[in-house]
Amino acid sequence: MRVKVAEHATLFYQDGAVIWDDYLHHRQFAISETAELLCRKFAEFTDVEALFAPLGEADRAALRKVLDELVDAGVLIVEGSPRHDEERRLLAGWSAWGPSARHFHFASRTLADAPFQQSDEHDAVLDAKLAAAPPPAPFRSLGRTAVLLPPLEVPTPDATPKWAAAGLLDVLLARRTTREFGAGPLSLTRVGELLGVLAGPSPVRSRIGRSGTVFKTSPSGGGRHPVEVYAHVRAVEALEPGWYHYDGLAHALEPIGVVWGQDEMTAAAGDQEWVGQAPLVLAYTGVLERTRWRYDTSRAYRVVQMDVGHLSQTAYLVATAMGFGIGFTAALRDELVEQALGCDAYHEVVLGLSALGPLPE
Repeated sequence: MRVKVAEHATLFYQDGAVIWDDYLHHRQFAISETAELLCRKFAEFTDVEALFAPLGEADRAALRKVLDELVDAGVLIVEGSPRHDEERRLLAGWSAWGPSARHFHFASRTLADAPFQQSDEHDAVLDAKLAAAPPPAPFRSLGRTAVLLPPLEVPTPDATPKWAAAGLLDVLLARRTTREFGAGPLSLTRVGELLGVLAGPSPVRSRIGRSGTVFKTSPSGGGRHPVEVYAHVRAVEALEPGWYHYDGLAHALEPIGVVWGQDEMTAAAGDQEWVGQAPLVLAYTGVLERTRWRYDTSRAYRVVQMDVGHLSQTAYLVATAMGFGIGFTAALRDELVEQALGCDAYHEVVLGLSALGPLPE
């Protein structure tokens, strides 16, 4: 019989114990030191009898007992078994992306017997959370002297910005990823409108709910809106170059005090020169506590990733309606962006960038 360690799991240490984390089947349990050491002998398919042959009878019997327990638990896989076939199918689909990608996906995948709360049960949980601690604020201010943006007007039949009158289908069909921009500067009024529509509260439904929910133009899981928007200005009317934080509640840009040149922006964007050349770059981060306060399961991290997709599509459509070119990228050196924005990477994660500018002539 030939066996090896299963490749759909990881080991970690917790409270002095070695934990086997089978993320494919959502099982975690402690294994002994002997079992951990034995697993090291089976990094690849190895013949059990040949490995144990040099040992004395008592040692062989003791180790064989541990080995059988590991096989029963699915820690070790027997060559040619149904578990081996399952693992081969897993690796055929996921090996190219490495163990971390498949770990994230399958650990946050819901199984057939996953429990879900009914609405009244979920409301009761929220009530208990509200009694214990307030929800995180849905908007953030850095508390710095800010540049107030032109107020965002609620469109009316008699007063609608020209760009907002474009038909939805026309905008959808015109939407393209732009990697070449004309010369700036961009209009501060248009930039303010873009940011307000993108990341401010809806002017027609602006009430913040008791659990910190808020209504915006893009959907968000549970109304949590974890995505923060930052702007790096290179050529916008009436704005000094540099990084700003957009305070959606105050509709203002707060200067961070960091100015990047074209080379620095290009480096942060994975050496993509078109991002470094853009007059305006929006950076999206995820404030995890907003979503985690309501949803304490690992699957909620998927929702944060979906939220930036919703938000970046809104940016695409509004920018297209305004006649701007825009392109989104997630090919980033996260750490460089974190350092510029002052993000704590354990609580606020970098998600992507949108580069904007005039369309080339």
